[in-house]
Order: sequence, then structure tokens, then C-alpha cells
Amino acid sequence: MFLMQTTTMKPIYSGKAKDLFETETPEVLRAYFRDSATAFNAQKKGEIQNKGKVNATMSTLLFNLLEQDGIKTHFIKQIADNELLIKRVKIIPLEVIVRNIAAGSLCKRLGIKEGKVLKSPIVEFSYKNDELGDPLLTRAYIINALEVADNKTLDIISERTLKINEIFKEFFLNVGIKVVDFKLEYGTDKDSNLLLADELSPDNFRFWDAKTNEKLDKDRFRQDLGNVEGAYGEMLKRVKEGLKNEPARRRTGEPASSQSYNVRVQILPKADILDPQGQAVEKALKSLSYSEVIDLKIGKEIVFKLKSESKEKAQVHVKEMCEKLLANPVIEDYKIEID
Repeated sequence: MFLMQTTTMKPIYSGKAKDLFETETPEVLRAYFRDSATAFNAQKKGEIQNKGKVNATMSTLLFNLLEQDGIKTHFIKQIADNELLIKRVKIIPLEVIVRNIAAGSLCKRLGIKEGKVLKSPIVEFSYKNDELGDPLLTRAYIINALEVADNKTLDIISERTLKINEIFKEFFLNVGIKVVDFKLEYGTDKDSNLLLADELSPDNFRFWDAKTNEKLDKDRFRQDLGNVEGAYGEMLKRVKEGLKNEPARRRTGEPASSQSYNVRVQILPKADILDPQGQAVEKALKSLSYSEVIDLKIGKEIVFKLKSESKEKAQVHVKEMCEKLLANPVIEDYKIEID
């Protein structure tokens, strides 16, 4: 049995719009979604009616959607309109932002006009620290200065985030919504499994109507556009509509809109790995007076066609194939070409 909220209980963590409470199970927490709204690192505050219920329910539906596509999350179940049970995780203090269309801080930093469709999705990291203003980070800062994640973890996070992006872009476009950008957070459980955490709602997404570009997210609060409650309610309504058609699509096992890509994977021994076959061939060539040949290595090339919804998603899948089967990451490097 899990403990429910009481007036005497104190949260173990209180964020801008959520409180976390312990339960009788140490590795399970209860997340209580408030109607609180903040913007600009809590410099602007307010209340949005029914926001907690909308965000908890929408997070439930979208976490379940991702779980069906193999994305592991901290979500367990919804136990009330504005309460979820979640796995206890140690949050990696990074905000992982994926951008499809220029908006918000990207426009301010680079002087790009809002609405510009980016050539390909951009994944960026910022330090989850309100006192410092959530500064943008490079990999070197994350790995060598903050030391909160290593290169392999950042690769996994980036690949998983791009996969999530492709899932959401397709899902929401089917209900007339553009996914402009969104923020994710990740954490590790007691067994060091990397899990998607936080929430999935209009609080951490930018949603635009595909026909009118009407903003249906927290920008309505940030920019004093009005009808914030209506926008949040509309997004929950569209998510529910989209899920009505989702089971039929998944039974086919085929993406809603896929195309065929030509894939070429080149695999070679790593630079510091001994390659006896390559050395033998290099020695033989030199005996035939080709003395200018040096550092010869022998590898392999794998060529195939792959059906995928996008080039970005194909890239993620092929890299997974290389890591799991096509190459030995311990002793081999690989190069992927997709066209």
C-alpha cells in the first residue's frame, strides 16, 4: 500500500510545479502536480486552473506511449487526477533540449527568426541550476568540469532523445500539432539503469497548431497571450485523440510514413589495436616495391537498405546495430553513411 497525501506530510523535494513524497516502498515516490506556473527561472509566477491534472494525465499517456516504443522511464502509474507513482531516481543535473524549429532562447542567442525550421534536430545540454540561470554546456564542461556524466552516457542520452523526438513528431503531427522543441531530464535508478524522468506536458514542450501556428503551451503564460487553461486542455484532448489511432498503427509494425535509406557501415580496427592481417598485407606490398604504403588496416564494409521514418531515426537505429552486433566497440571503430 502506498501512502497518499496528508496535510502533515512534507515533500522530500518541492519543485516549481511538483512535490515529491516518499511512500512505504523506498524505491517508489509519489509525484503531486500543482497548478503553479513559473517562467524565466521563477521570476514570473502564477496559477493555471487544472494544470496539475492536465500535466499528470498527459505525462501518464505520453510515458506509456514511449514505453511501448522501448523507452524506459521512471513512470509507474497514475493514482489520482494530479498524482503519479514514479521510480526513485538520481537525477543527472542536465536539461536536455531538442529543437526542431527556432524559438525561445535559440532565437535570442543566435538572432534567428522564430519559426525557422532547422536543417536537422539539435540536441543541447544546459546545467540544471536555477541560481546560475541554467547555463548552456559543452560536452567538455559536462565531462571534465562538472563531472556529472561521461561521454558514453551523453551519447546514449543524445540518441535516446532523438528517438523520442521522432516518436513525438510523428504522433503529434497526426493530430495537427508541430513539436517545436522540448526539454527532458534523465536519472538513474538503484541498479544504475538510465531512465527518462520528470514530466511530459505543455510545461516542457513548445506545441504549435500545424495549420495556424497558434501556441498551445506555457508560452501563453510566459508571453501573456491569454487562454492558458484552454491551450493546456486542448493539448490533452489532442493527445487522447491521437492515442485512439495509435494501437492500430502499432499492430502493423510499420511506421506511419517510412522511406527506404541506403546504409553503408565501414568497420576498421581501432588505431591502437594490433592488426596482424593488415600488417601482413602491408609487408607484402612493400616487398613488391610499394614502400610508400604505411599503417595499412583491413576492415569490412556492410551495405543494406533500411526503412525508417527519418534519416535521424535511421542513424540512431544503425548505431544501435553497430554497438550490439555489427562491430566490436572494444577493438573496432565504425563509420556510418546514410543516403
